Amino acid sequence: MKKSLLIALGLAFSLSAVSPVALSHGSTEPEHGGVVKVEHELVFELVRESDGVSLYIKDHGEAFATDDLTGSVIVLGAGKKEESVLSPAGGNKMTAPVVIEDGAKVLLRVQSGDHHAVTVRYSF
Repeated sequence: MKKSLLIALGLAFSLSAVSPVALSHGSTEPEHGGVVKVEHELVFELVRESDGVSLYIKDHGEAFATDDLTGSVIVLGAGKKEESVLSPAGGNKMTAPVVIEDGAKVLLRVQSGDHHAVTVRYSF
């Protein structure tokens, strides 16, 4: 009896260690070598590249079309502020011609039509 109770408690504890919030939105592992954040039911992966940044958006593990999205990226670092427009780049990708240095803070803003904007914050 005691052994069954201990097994049941151990199983319940191990299941509670897995976050249901993370599982409900799909994987939060980077697929493109970037930094992943979850905001408003969407998964955002920001990737630093030599000529700018790429942003990949997923909804419940599926690619989220960016054709109708608008956005901006603000980079705060080294005592300066730089702002750039995020543009759809096909599929679930958006790009902006802005460089993010180590130690910078980044603020993304993405909006679809008349819906409220989603803001995502990153630190590098």
